[in-house]
Amino acid sequence: MLSSDLPIAKLEEDELNRGSFAESLAKTLVQYSFPSSLTIGLYGEWGSGKTSLLNMVFENVEQIDDGVVVLRFNPWLCSDSKQLVTQFFKQMATAIKLKNKKAEKVWELIDQYADVFDATSLIPVVGGGIAAFFRAIAKKAGQKVEKRTKDLQESKDQIIEKLKDEKMKIIVSIDDIDRLSEEEIVAVFQLVKSLADFPNTIYVLAFDYDVVVRALGKVQHGDGKEYLEKIVQVPFEIPAPNIDDIHEALFSKLNGILGDIPEEDWDKETWGELFQQGIKNYIRSIRDVIRYTNVFSLKYELLKNETSAADLLGLTCLQVFEPTVYSKLPSYKDILCGERRSFSHERQKEAEEKVERAINRIAPDDGSVTDLEATKNILGTLFPGIKTNMGWSYGVGRGYSRRDSLIRNSIAAPECFDRYFALTLENGAIPTATVRRMVFESSESELAEETMQIYREGKIVRLLEAIEAYAGAGDGRIIDAKRAAIIIKVLSCNWSSFEVEDEGFFAVPFAWRLLYCVDSLLKSMDSKARASLMCSIFENEKVQVSTVALLLQDFENQLGRYAENARESADAVLPLDAVLKLEAIFKERAVKAIDSKVVLRQYHGLRFLWLLEQIAPETAADKKKSMVTDDVSLVKIIDECTSRGSVAVRIVAKTRTVDWDRLSEFVDLGEAYQRVKKFATENQFFDLPRDEQMSAVAFILIVERGPVESSLKDCIAEDAIMKALDQMGSKIETDDTKRD
Repeated sequence: MLSSDLPIAKLEEDELNRGSFAESLAKTLVQYSFPSSLTIGLYGEWGSGKTSLLNMVFENVEQIDDGVVVLRFNPWLCSDSKQLVTQFFKQMATAIKLKNKKAEKVWELIDQYADVFDATSLIPVVGGGIAAFFRAIAKKAGQKVEKRTKDLQESKDQIIEKLKDEKMKIIVSIDDIDRLSEEEIVAVFQLVKSLADFPNTIYVLAFDYDVVVRALGKVQHGDGKEYLEKIVQVPFEIPAPNIDDIHEALFSKLNGILGDIPEEDWDKETWGELFQQGIKNYIRSIRDVIRYTNVFSLKYELLKNETSAADLLGLTCLQVFEPTVYSKLPSYKDILCGERRSFSHERQKEAEEKVERAINRIAPDDGSVTDLEATKNILGTLFPGIKTNMGWSYGVGRGYSRRDSLIRNSIAAPECFDRYFALTLENGAIPTATVRRMVFESSESELAEETMQIYREGKIVRLLEAIEAYAGAGDGRIIDAKRAAIIIKVLSCNWSSFEVEDEGFFAVPFAWRLLYCVDSLLKSMDSKARASLMCSIFENEKVQVSTVALLLQDFENQLGRYAENARESADAVLPLDAVLKLEAIFKERAVKAIDSKVVLRQYHGLRFLWLLEQIAPETAADKKKSMVTDDVSLVKIIDECTSRGSVAVRIVAKTRTVDWDRLSEFVDLGEAYQRVKKFATENQFFDLPRDEQMSAVAFILIVERGPVESSLKDCIAEDAIMKALDQMGSKIETDDTKRD
C-alpha cells in the first residue's frame, strides 16, 4: 500500500483542512481588478504543501470564474535564465489563445514580445523597467540598445493597452522558485517586476522565504529582504497544518496497512507508548506520513508473520527518521536483547555501565540524533531489558519477559531480533560495510561485478532498497553526482539480468525499484547533467530496450504523458524536450531490436511494445506482424499477451488471462492454437522458461474449455495450468522411455 509523494491535485484529497484558505485566496484572486499587476507570495519550507495549496486554489478559481486566464508556469523546465523569460511569454500567449480565441491581437503581441528576449541574454538587475534591464545587458555586452529598448517598451505598451481593452484577467502561478539557481531566482523576480507587470495580472509565487532572500541578497549584492518586499505586495505564510490532522492521516494509512491484523496480534499498549513518547515527535507533515508508512508497508508485508507489528512500527520510525541510530542497532544485539540482573552489586554495576556505554554509542548526545529523548523512549520501549537494567523512566508500559517476547515475536527476543533487519540478517543480509563500499567507493567495473554477485545471492532487492535510502535522503543527500551517474549506469546495464519474478507483495514494487533509484539519484545532478547522462544510457547497447522503455515510461508519466489519469509532476526529473530526445533514441533502438529478433531471446524482451505503440503506433503495428517466425517466438508472443491476476472464489486463486485482441495483432488465433498444441508435445517446448510454458498452456486450456459462466470467466487458475503442464511433461518422459 505505497503512497506517492506527489502534491494533491484536487480539493477532495485535502487531509489537512486547508480548503477554506484555498477558497478564500481564490475569491480574492478572481475579484482583484486594478490597472497594474499584483504579486502574492506564498512562503513555506520544502514539504510544507505549497504545491498542493496552489492546486486547490486554482481548482477553486476555475469553479468561480472559468473565464480567467490561468498560467501554471514551471521554471524548472527551462535550462537557463534566457529560456525562462522566453518560455514564460510564449506560454502566456498560448494560455490566452486557448482561453479567449477572440483576443488574437493580445496573444500575438505577447508572442512577438517573447521573440525579442529570445535574441539576448537575461542579466538580472535591481531597478524597475525595461530600460534598466537593457542597460544591464549593454553594460555586460558592450552593445548599444537604445533602439531595442524603445521598440520593446512600445511593444509592452501595446500589450498593456490591448489587455485593458479586452478587460482580461490573468493569474500566473510560479512554484518551486527556491529550487532554481540563484541567478534564475533573480530572473523570475525581474520578470514579474519589470517585464510582465501587466494590468489585471496577478502573480502567485510559492517559495521558501529564507532561500530566496539569501539568493536575492547574494546575486544583487544588497538586502535580499528589502528587494523582495518591493516586489511582493501581499505576503502569505503557508498556514501550518494542524498536527492532529497530520496524525489522523497517519492513523488512516496505518489502518489501511494493518486492517486485517487479528486483534490478538495487535499490541495496543506498546503502540500507544511508542507513539505518545516517540513516534509522534517525528510526524510533523504529510511528507513524513508518506515516508514512514511507505517503508513500513514494504517491511510489514515481508515480515508480518514473523514480527510484532507494533515493534516494527517503532523500529521503522528509527529507520526513517534516525537512520544513524538504526544502522548501529544490529551491532548491539547482545546488549539490547534481554535482561542482565545480578545478585552481585559489582557485577550489576558493571552491566549497567556496559549498557550505558552502548546506548551512548548508539544515540550519542553530539547533535547527530534529531530527537535524543524520543529516540531513547523508543529504544526503551522496544528493548525493556535495557530500561530495566538502567532504571530508565523512558517508557512506562511493558516490562521484560523472555517468554512473552518469544510469543509476541518481539524484537527484544534474541531469536527474533535479526528478522527485523531486512538488510542485516546473517543468512540473507548485505553487511552495511559492503553496501557503503559499493555505493561510495567501488569503481564502475567493481560495482557491476559486486551487483551481479549480490543478485546471484538473492539479495538484489535489499541492495536496491539501500541505494534508494542513501539517494533519497531529502535535502541531506550524501551520494554526489559522480557516484550517482556510475550507479545509474551499472543498474541500467544489468537490470535485464535480474530475473526476479513479480509475485506476491513485491509484484509491483520490484518493477519500481530501478525507477525509485534512478529518480532519486538523478536529483543529485543539475538538469543538463541529467539529460546528458540519460541520453548516454539510452544509446548504450549494453542497456536492453526493455530497460530503456521502463525508464522512459517513468519520465513520460512524470510529465503526464501516455498514462490514464496521469498528471504532470512538479518534481519531474527531466523536462519535455529532454524526454522527446529520449523517445527518438528509444524508437530507433526498438525497431532495430525487433528487426534483429534479439528481443525474443531476452528476459521480458517484449515489454517495450506498449510504449512503442503510444509513441509510434503505425510502426509498432507493422513490426508486430513480422515477429512470429517459429514456435518458440509464438510462445513468447503468447506470454507477452497473457496477464497475471487473482480471483476470489472461496479462496483467492492466482489466474492467467489471454488478451485475445492483442494476440490477434500478431497471429491468427486458430493457427496459433494448432501450432502451440502440437509444440507442447515436443521436448523443445520444455526447454523454454517455466513462466512461458504456463502462459502457452493457459492459452490451450482456455481455447479448449470455451466460454464459461463463472467467476473465472476467461481466466484459468494457475493450479490447473501447472497440473496440465506436469501431465504433459510426464507424457513426454514416458514416450521417450518407450522409444529407448
